[in-house]
Amino acid sequence: MHCQIGQALPGWGFCDADVFQHHAMNGRSVQEHFALSFHVAMASVSEMNQEMHRQGRGGLGPATVNSRYVLEDVPFGLTPTILLGRLAGRPALLHDAGVAIFSAAYGRDFAQDNDLLPELGLERLSVAQLQALTRSGY
Repeated sequence: MHCQIGQALPGWGFCDADVFQHHAMNGRSVQEHFALSFHVAMASVSEMNQEMHRQGRGGLGPATVNSRYVLEDVPFGLTPTILLGRLAGRPALLHDAGVAIFSAAYGRDFAQDNDLLPELGLERLSVAQLQALTRSGY
């Protein structure tokens, strides 16, 4: 992973952390995710990827643009975080930008690809109702 990409990833994590914190939820930073998932010492994302490569465990990125990293993670990962951020009054600007960029690049509206969010109707809930729902369920 190029160091500039590694430098950008924690920005998405900071957006997540701000949204999660407002909703009294816990989440891991990008660095914590990499350290726990790939068993490398905490460092910058770029340094952790370089260490994985040195150990012969370098990531094998997607071979085509039809990757779950985009087709699933954008509509079902970024889009819900954007909604939670809006509800909390803490916009996830990098997530919004990411969805817009991927949508433009793929020629489709990834936000509309998420068919679960409309069914949940989260946008109709107050923050207090959403927090109660996350603690006790429906």
